[in-house]
Amino acid sequence: MVGKILAERYELIEKIAEGGMAKVFRGRDLLLKRTVAVKVLKDQMTGDAGFVRRFKREAQSAAALSHPNIVNIFDVGEDDGTYFMVMEFVDGKNLKEYIREKGRLPVPEAAYIARQIAEALEQAHAAGVVHRDIKPQNILFPKDGKVKVTDFGIAIAGDGATLTVGDHIIGSVQYISPEQARGGLAGKQSDLYSLGIVLYEMVTGKVPYDGESPVAVAMKHIQEPIVPPRHLVSSIPEPLERIILKAVQKDPSLRYVSARKFLEDLLFGGPSETPQAALPYVVKHTDDDDDDLILRPSNEGATAFDYYVSPKKSRTWLKLLILLLFLALMVTGSIYILNTYVIVPEIAVPEVVGLSRDDAAQILTEAGLVPNPEIILVYHDEIDMGYVVRTEPAPGRAVRRDRVINMFISQGPQYIITPDLTERTEREAEMLLRDLGLTMVVIREYNDEVPEGLVFRQLPGELFRISQGEEVIVHVSLGRSPFLIANLLGFSEAAAIDYLEENGLRPRVRYQPTIGFSGHVVDQFPAAGQEVRAGQSVDIVVGQ
Repeated sequence: MVGKILAERYELIEKIAEGGMAKVFRGRDLLLKRTVAVKVLKDQMTGDAGFVRRFKREAQSAAALSHPNIVNIFDVGEDDGTYFMVMEFVDGKNLKEYIREKGRLPVPEAAYIARQIAEALEQAHAAGVVHRDIKPQNILFPKDGKVKVTDFGIAIAGDGATLTVGDHIIGSVQYISPEQARGGLAGKQSDLYSLGIVLYEMVTGKVPYDGESPVAVAMKHIQEPIVPPRHLVSSIPEPLERIILKAVQKDPSLRYVSARKFLEDLLFGGPSETPQAALPYVVKHTDDDDDDLILRPSNEGATAFDYYVSPKKSRTWLKLLILLLFLALMVTGSIYILNTYVIVPEIAVPEVVGLSRDDAAQILTEAGLVPNPEIILVYHDEIDMGYVVRTEPAPGRAVRRDRVINMFISQGPQYIITPDLTERTEREAEMLLRDLGLTMVVIREYNDEVPEGLVFRQLPGELFRISQGEEVIVHVSLGRSPFLIANLLGFSEAAAIDYLEENGLRPRVRYQPTIGFSGHVVDQFPAAGQEVRAGQSVDIVVGQ
């Protein structure tokens, strides 16, 4: 495609990258006379009308984002079936290349990079856009030193569905969140999980999960506990390790609730220095030798030092603290017993099914009940993601005040991952799909390369997410295409047999006494010009 001009405006100069779904070119905006990056969807992607529709919608959503740490999207268009997106051209390396060159990064530099990624995600999430593919390859370093996050073009608006195309799951498997690996919906906390994995790689020099196949790595994200980064690099500060481990919790409810919270911990709870000015921890001794006051320099956005008292405590304060705690427990226990066992009004559980989790929690709290902070996720075909499916106890049931109410939150419909059906028999494909709750539609076509009765194509392809009961179209081979048989009369017996075998036909030879045609074909069936197929028998009569 190099040299092609899209929409009579964008000239493709050279290919600079290629992924599973698109190729990226360095281009020239002939109207504004500037260098741009042009992402062009691959042909196999454009054959899916639903994907193209989502691509255009999502790219337009991403184009509305404006932030110093997000690569700008200038234009989205289509030219004679070629779908493309025009972006800011960033002349520099990506984070993956940078890590390969340097090995693990110094903690201050890694924290500095992670903060800028978090700022970009905060802006995107506020606009309802989830990236879904945060990885070092999508983190760029222009010459001005600013970190820029790219590839928001495959992001989806926060109310959209998970997107998988053909045999490509959107999201790199080493950085994919457990819920994405399971085939569930990706949300804002999925991006924060991926950012935690990126930060892990920056400070240790390696990803936490690797394996022989993408499926093996995905299963590790779902099942295996992560090795704490300080087990690999003991010099990593403990606060930074806590930040990473919180970000990569397998249960989304245990991760950071927002990019802002992640950013705040990076600013105030973790390493405080930036690459430009490393500020060391300072220990100031107080008059009491049993106590040390640790002063931690503030970071960007902070206005003062943070102060922490060291683990060494004076004996006097310890005794006083124990006494105060004992008295507080006595008072609290007395109040609890009084409210729980003496004065216990009963309350009917309000109806909150169909409400958002936050709205439902507020109604339960106002009624004097306690919504369980643990998120219990269930699949539901009709209730949207994030809304209440049911409660335990059920609505209308009388319970005591301050009773904990469990809320079951919808995570949308349950998706099924399509298997690879190619090179299977039609019967095998039918049984496999039936066991998954899917319907098979068969299209039979001739195929010169795939034996008769085997599947050679499917739509949607392997690893595509679809709902139970949906159709999978399989193309089953009828074998090689039929063709017109040649006139073999006059051929020698050997030449006729060679012709038939080369074309996949099975010769059957009979001999007949003749005058003057000994050793040559004097008759054939089917006759010359009739249609035959590979594997078919052909009778030839040879003179003697």
